[in-house]
Amino acid sequence: MINRILVPVDFSKSAATALRYAEAFAAFTKSVEVKVIHVFTPDTAAADAVILPTMSELMDLRDEQLTKFLADIPAPQEINRQSELLLGFPADKVVDASKNFDLIIMGASGESDVIEEVFGTVSSSVSQRAECPVLLVPNKAVFSEYENILYASNSLSLSRRAVLQFRDFNELFDARVHFVHINDEEGSHAGKRESLFAPLFNNPEPEFAFEIQEVTADSVQEGLVEYLHAKSIGLAVMVTRHRGFWERLFHHSETRQMVLNPETPLLILHLED
Repeated sequence: MINRILVPVDFSKSAATALRYAEAFAAFTKSVEVKVIHVFTPDTAAADAVILPTMSELMDLRDEQLTKFLADIPAPQEINRQSELLLGFPADKVVDASKNFDLIIMGASGESDVIEEVFGTVSSSVSQRAECPVLLVPNKAVFSEYENILYASNSLSLSRRAVLQFRDFNELFDARVHFVHINDEEGSHAGKRESLFAPLFNNPEPEFAFEIQEVTADSVQEGLVEYLHAKSIGLAVMVTRHRGFWERLFHHSETRQMVLNPETPLLILHLED
């Protein structure tokens, strides 16, 4: 169950998109609470001021901005929306708060396909370090019930523990799952389907409709983007470890960046080392 959802905001259009998405998601899943937080660092906030404001004045200003931001986005009637203003470094505060939530939903910050640019450095840091799953919402995303989910496969994501974690999430939607493995030139993993996907077929089998696809492409990025464009995918899912997050996304690649369709939300599920 997803009972408590955390939504960090920075008053941007992408943050507004994420909040609307989060509350529609919460209404569908009958989540108990959506908590909106805004984190700011006083030095950054005061950098352009001719006369430095006091801490109290800074807090009052940001509180007014948060109140206005929320007033412009009415919460659905069934949503219990809470809000809080926090002082500190955004990524650190969000990660610390994540211990008390079941899911973080965050907004995007750009139009590029490169994940650090799409989701921003704060979102990337939170995705790596959070104590709960993180759902990254691009600027153009609007929530609707997931009918098709892309689950990007590698040896980590196809562990039985990872599949069971994902199964619990998908019980909320009963979506059809596309297990997609990319065979690329740098590290082709083409082989018998049974060996690639064997962890799925330990008894009991997954209790949802699924299909298994092996796609050949010049890179993991290219293969996934092509698949996302070709299929009606509502959500992409990655499984990661907290340590070495970006470096361990796929096979043995050390530096490869993940590229995704900027209209497709991305759910990061974590496995402990």
